[in-house]
Amino acid sequence: MKKFWDAILGVVLILHVIAINFMSGARIAFSLPIVILGIILILYHFVKNKIKEREFLSKGFKIAKIFLCIGFICFLGIEAMIVTYPKHNEKKDDYILVLGAGLTNRINPSLILRERLDAAIECLKTNDKAYIVLSGGQGEDEDMPESHAMSKYLQEKGINNDRLILEDKSRDTNQNFEFSKKKIEEHSHKSLDEINVKIVTTDFHAFRSSILAKRNGYVNFDNYSCSTVWYLIPVTYTREAFAIVKSVLFDK
Repeated sequence: MKKFWDAILGVVLILHVIAINFMSGARIAFSLPIVILGIILILYHFVKNKIKEREFLSKGFKIAKIFLCIGFICFLGIEAMIVTYPKHNEKKDDYILVLGAGLTNRINPSLILRERLDAAIECLKTNDKAYIVLSGGQGEDEDMPESHAMSKYLQEKGINNDRLILEDKSRDTNQNFEFSKKKIEEHSHKSLDEINVKIVTTDFHAFRSSILAKRNGYVNFDNYSCSTVWYLIPVTYTREAFAIVKSVLFDK
């Protein structure tokens, strides 16, 4: 069985992606890279003996394994920061900022997004005077901006429209903060450093959100995160490690 570990792992990864997409009723981000990795592992199983037989390829593969080990150690370090970052602060704030997370069937909040919205409703119990900022633009696979679908969901849950502020231009987390900053300052007639903001997102997303919030001038903020549904934990936490590297290097 040991000599088949690579092929078995490849099949497991592919089946896992199929299962979580089926259970979620929507395409889960980062599914394609995991499927590709699964295919590579399966192909590797059938060519690894040929690689060992050729000295040049064998040496190159040994060097590649060293870099893979270094990368894996860095990956574990990032995951440790994601897991240990504080995620649940219940203090009172002026604004509750809910970050978008995609739509299902082009018009309805995804499972992850619904959980964020439910968390925002929970926040209102201790933030009864706060306004909710809904941040999310329209993706290519969506029929409306995410913030509009988020607003509809909250109003159906009994939240008054007067308490909702919509930001509908952003396409990623960095823009969520950039464009929401303008909305908050316009609404409050104050500078952002005078305002307390509660960031509502999912637990795997809290650490990166705090990095990008600081880059966009958020000073007085805290996090209130909902939990990731169990079957999405492997893919969301893995994806987030790579997203953090991308945000640190490229998001301004």
